[in-house]
Amino acid sequence: MKQTIISKVNRSKKGTIFLTDSFLPIDTHYASNILAELCAAGKLVRITSGMYVKPKISRFGPVMPTMDEIAQTIAKRDDAQLLPTGETAENYLGFSTQVPMNAVYLTSGTPRKIKIDKRTLTLKHSVPSSFAYKGKIMPILVLALKSIRQYNISDDTIDIVYGVLKKNPEDDTWLDDIAHAPRWIRKIIIETKEKIKRNGQMD
Repeated sequence: MKQTIISKVNRSKKGTIFLTDSFLPIDTHYASNILAELCAAGKLVRITSGMYVKPKISRFGPVMPTMDEIAQTIAKRDDAQLLPTGETAENYLGFSTQVPMNAVYLTSGTPRKIKIDKRTLTLKHSVPSSFAYKGKIMPILVLALKSIRQYNISDDTIDIVYGVLKKNPEDDTWLDDIAHAPRWIRKIIIETKEKIKRNGQMD
């Protein structure tokens, strides 16, 4: 069993995150002990309790995974849907360049809070309607705009919306998806899509 874990770690790409239950049906307590041994040997780096990474190495030392990579790993393990929300969604789409200390995601899985150094990853259980979108970017855009709030929308905000929608048109799904958005966000998206279309015809 020990060799099975070591072989899997050795074969994995740098940057791969391992949880103690990444090696089922091997007992998680046993796997945890082996992962701790690999960590002590310098093969892995501990992220938080029960979570390790095979690190990429830069000239500054091990490169730790992003909060998004950690959240995605947990969601994949739990077979759960995931969406960044609040300041996390704003940063994800470029509305803010400041990486939030506390990353927050909506999940269809189990809610939890994970401390990682001085930062916190929060997974908040949300209702199924939060995941009713067909596109990948539209729900994040809606959550980002909700976080910014209607009275804070500026020309710079609209410029970023333009860039996001131009890069991610989601032509087959966006009309269905905006039905899930508040009216004021729907208006911004429709007007921006029309502007993109007009500008495309002028090119």
